[in-house]
Amino acid sequence: MQKTGSCGILGSMQRLLFIPIFLCLIACQSEEQRAEEFVAQFGATDAARRTEASKALVAIGPGAVDALIRGLSAENLQVREMSAWTLSEIGVPTARVAPALIATLADPDENIRVVGSVALQNLGEPAVPYLIDALKAESMEIRLNAAYALGEISKPLDTILPALIGTLTDPEWNVRRLVVRALVTIGTPAIDPLIQALHSDNPDLRRMAERALSDIGTPQARRAIADAKRQLPSDR
Repeated sequence: MQKTGSCGILGSMQRLLFIPIFLCLIACQSEEQRAEEFVAQFGATDAARRTEASKALVAIGPGAVDALIRGLSAENLQVREMSAWTLSEIGVPTARVAPALIATLADPDENIRVVGSVALQNLGEPAVPYLIDALKAESMEIRLNAAYALGEISKPLDTILPALIGTLTDPEWNVRRLVVRALVTIGTPAIDPLIQALHSDNPDLRRMAERALSDIGTPQARRAIADAKRQLPSDR
């Protein structure tokens, strides 16, 4: 009888432990389903419904990230756009959100690429390591939009500046142009590393560094260009 009683107690305890686990599974499933429904609502013609869906997804938080990442691949442009922006509003986990947003920088639709760049800027500093990695991406669109976003975020400078200056020799002119723009956006803090680049052995790097300094246009930047040109005949 004692043995039977122990087994009965053990069985009851196991059932009691199972109930919260079962309820959690139901809640998680329900949350995921709700997230999917809200993402689908991004395709609504009514702007108020789209805004309502975005707020609901932000309230769900990280539990909505999977559904939003799937939304980035939707055929509907509106769903892709709203999914990108809402992901940046949630922001975490950065290790999933930032790479997903970086992928939008190669979207075939220009507006989505712009929204993806702005969404990454909205993430701020946590996105910087992922954007620096994106400067080496195979896609030109990803590289140039990553450079632009880094210029807008502008910190931490000790990480961003070397990465941008190293990309001044990108094989694509459009990427180099956006890198120059990013350095000009950063402004005065970029001058000293650009002056170092101005004395590089790489002629392409020197040329782009000169352009960036010229566009920054401060007396220090202009003086650095003039000094480099005076030294050029004897140094090269």
